[in-house]
Amino acid sequence: MRPPVPRLPVWAVLLAVLSSCFGALAMPHAAAQPVALPDGFVRLRERDPTIRQDMRYAGPFNFTGRRVPGYLAGECILLRPAADALVRAQARLVAEGYHLKVYDCYRPERAVRSFIDWAQSPEPDRMARIFSPAIDKSQQFALGYIAKRSRHSLGIAVDVGLVRATDPDLPTPTDAGPCDGPFETRARESSLDLGTAYDCAAPLSATAARVGAQARANRDRLVRALAAEGFRNYRLEWWHFDYTGATPPLRGWDFPVR
Repeated sequence: MRPPVPRLPVWAVLLAVLSSCFGALAMPHAAAQPVALPDGFVRLRERDPTIRQDMRYAGPFNFTGRRVPGYLAGECILLRPAADALVRAQARLVAEGYHLKVYDCYRPERAVRSFIDWAQSPEPDRMARIFSPAIDKSQQFALGYIAKRSRHSLGIAVDVGLVRATDPDLPTPTDAGPCDGPFETRARESSLDLGTAYDCAAPLSATAARVGAQARANRDRLVRALAAEGFRNYRLEWWHFDYTGATPPLRGWDFPVR
């Protein structure tokens, strides 16, 4: 016959329960681990945190007016060789008193498909007054401002601007005047004039377009630093560069940005 189990006083039971509860609250939670990326991809922030980031498609201030599918976080992700080349370009610019500022990097294929749906939708273009003052959204594929197959989805393309190293970080704009209008009325992205705002569907966005002397100098500085590290500029967009120093993947990727 088993001996009887001794009963604890009520106060002892309550003390044990409270200790257990408060002990659990006091225990530190394990730090959240970053989500693993496919082989070969890296987060730019982990390679060089001094490169500014304002990942526009992770929020509503972009030409679609909403967060773009596939962007769960505002993180620049690239193939490692492209990211390392961008870090080297940053070092060149830092020596001259400037920093890079990225607006888009790897782009999931679902985002590209959403751009196609947006362009073909009868829905009014709510952001046209900012990002496309004179070009209808239905014309943007034909004119080369949006691609149905994007090198961003390969992890080798980057949309990037230029800021002074001494400039403070600027929040993502929430409103602005026409992207090809006077510098003072455009989206506040940098203290430097680059001729248009980022992602501007307008003739002035072409890298060789006739812009003011300061904007020309800033564009040339950006192109020069990136070209020295293997990036090729897309002629219709002063901000778009493809990395040419590595063999790109054979297909685009569709993992989410997070």
